[in-house]
Amino acid sequence: MALLKKNIWSIFYILTALFTLYFGFVSYLQWQRLFANAKSSQENTLRLIANSTQALYRTNEVMLDILGHRFLEDDSYQDNQSAMAILDAALEKSPAIISIALVNPQGAMLFATNNLDVSTFPNLLEQPESRDSFIKTMETDDMVFGRTYFFKPFQDWIVPIRKAMRNPDGSVHHVITAALRLEDSFGHLVKNIDHENRYLSLIVREDMRVQYASNGQEPNYNIYQDALSHSKQEAMKKAVEKTHASALGSFWRSRQPLSFVYDAEETSRLVSFQYDATYKLWFVLMTQMKLLWMDFAKLLGTYFLIFVCVEGLLYFLFRIIATAEAKRRAELLHQATHDQLTGLLNRNYLKDNIQQWIYPKAPPFGLLYIDLDNFKNVNDSFGHQHGDVLLRELAQRLRAILPKNALLLRHGGDEFILLTLAHEDNTLLALAKELITTASAPYHINAMRLHVGASVGIAKYPAHGQTINELLRAADIAMYESKRLKNSAHLFKNTMQEGYLRNVNIEQALRSAIENREFFMVYQPQISTQGAFYGVEALARWNSPILGNVPPDAFIPVAEASGQMPALGRCIIEASFADIKGVQQALGRTFYTSINLSARQLLEPDFAAYFIGKMREEGIQGVWAALEITESLLIEDVGSILPLLQELKAHGIKLSMDDFGTGYSSLSMLRMLPIDELKIDKSFIDTVLLDKGAQQMVQSIITIGKNLEMDVVAEGIETKEQLDMLTHFGCDRFQGYYFARPLDKEALADFIQENHPYM
Repeated sequence: MALLKKNIWSIFYILTALFTLYFGFVSYLQWQRLFANAKSSQENTLRLIANSTQALYRTNEVMLDILGHRFLEDDSYQDNQSAMAILDAALEKSPAIISIALVNPQGAMLFATNNLDVSTFPNLLEQPESRDSFIKTMETDDMVFGRTYFFKPFQDWIVPIRKAMRNPDGSVHHVITAALRLEDSFGHLVKNIDHENRYLSLIVREDMRVQYASNGQEPNYNIYQDALSHSKQEAMKKAVEKTHASALGSFWRSRQPLSFVYDAEETSRLVSFQYDATYKLWFVLMTQMKLLWMDFAKLLGTYFLIFVCVEGLLYFLFRIIATAEAKRRAELLHQATHDQLTGLLNRNYLKDNIQQWIYPKAPPFGLLYIDLDNFKNVNDSFGHQHGDVLLRELAQRLRAILPKNALLLRHGGDEFILLTLAHEDNTLLALAKELITTASAPYHINAMRLHVGASVGIAKYPAHGQTINELLRAADIAMYESKRLKNSAHLFKNTMQEGYLRNVNIEQALRSAIENREFFMVYQPQISTQGAFYGVEALARWNSPILGNVPPDAFIPVAEASGQMPALGRCIIEASFADIKGVQQALGRTFYTSINLSARQLLEPDFAAYFIGKMREEGIQGVWAALEITESLLIEDVGSILPLLQELKAHGIKLSMDDFGTGYSSLSMLRMLPIDELKIDKSFIDTVLLDKGAQQMVQSIITIGKNLEMDVVAEGIETKEQLDMLTHFGCDRFQGYYFARPLDKEALADFIQENHPYM
């Protein structure tokens, strides 16, 4: 490295060497590409030739079949001058066919078109070139083509095709045969496809005789005289074995093109062949490798010219690059290790410099994983520009309270990491609380007052991990636990691992559960002080085919954290409306229905329009529908929530504050909200008979509700004593197991009909 700093040209030489290697590598890749393209083109051409040959044979087979049956039906057809004139005229339009003839089972020619004298034609059984194929024709019902040979009466090379016409008893009545002119059939077909005469083409019969051969030059008819030599067959098998060892067993039966390089003594060729099982033909195309090398040499020359130009340009510009290198290196290092938005160190820095914290005999330290709460709402509601300003201000706040010898990083998004030499539990929790307080203070951006919270997960080295990944995982699990409560901090515990993994499984299963509508609704009745049925609270349930029964307090927080709550919430609303509409129509009566809402759902920009539209679509009157919202939601963002609540209220929808008494609502805030009812949290009801403080809290909530002209509902009633006490305190309505457990829609209808037939 010192040498490189002193002699900048050493870098130039290294780069030159690398470029040379790259040039060689690219050249190799280009050769592979050129070879692959040539192979693909050759195989495609081979397929075209094979398919065209099949079409040629099928066409002629149909023709022979038609003519054969015509002769079979009318033995005198060939004596009919008019019929023969029509046949001859048809053959004139098929230049590949020289003549069509009838042959008796003994091989003697009986008749040929174009008024040919068949007395000079050889007997097909006695002629060596036609004997085998003629016998095969007598034995099969399919068309058979004979080997290519020179037919003296025509003074031309032909490919005969024959088909036996049989009597009803199966005996051969006669054989109809046609002579295809070699160059006008196979030759015309191959030249039309390989019009550049690039390939050496071979069509080989099952008996290893060549049916057709072409190399773009004058035909070599000697190749049709004898079968391919055994030595050539073996040489090709060995060539296949080198490149396609697994295909050697099916060498002569391949139905797809198979390619390999065949090195002969005189030249090297790229060979592709394909087998046609119907007509038992092998189609072979060959390209001389020297043609490919010539194409590659032209391409290589272009690349070499580019390489020389690049090297020259690199030489002349290297002095400029050298002078700017030091400055640029510093800038790049800063960009690589710092977050551009906040100026804090980033995860790359942590990854590259963690050895400063984790090393043999390193002192213990704490890692705090900080994640903002409700930051997504800021981006969604006000735009990413506001979110960026908030993150920059947060970074400044965190720097201001950073402990000595601590390291603060932005890990990504709204996540930050703080490393500190403090490692005592109390010290770390106190620091986390200070971070949360600092992050939760209001942000004033463009005359707007924005609120976010923070959740912190804490891990300690080496107690919770020996590597940075283990520590981050432990802190993330602890942070996930904090996320459930919001604005809280937790130290990692091993018991959190199981809950974390379950939440991960729930998150993965949630998406398909929402798509597949695995959720269903149950309804808990609400009873008035007079003992009459008043309405229901809709509760979501999930029986997963993978996870089994998942309670709401398990899947609702996961849906919130993973951003799936809006989709799940719409499923709940639509299912509730459909169920309640069905029950109300069946009973001929309307009743109050409350549906729980999440923060994410309520903050959707189009939620009010969606809910009102869905309510109208199902024909549910607003006066009988209620939305339950949590006290904590109102505290977090009352300014954004208030217009939405007023819009819902304007359409007759009732609003209920759920779990009242567990948050920190002020009376002034409660007065300004259009709330219709307060629901006393079950935690107070559970201890109301024994705990004087709980009794006083319940009485206070009821008094507040009455003073603000709100109904008060107690949930979680399980005993008559609880009911009597809360009735005495002035509670308006009740729900709980004392009256009924949550019921599905059928059980709800039965409950209303049997216990409360009238309002």
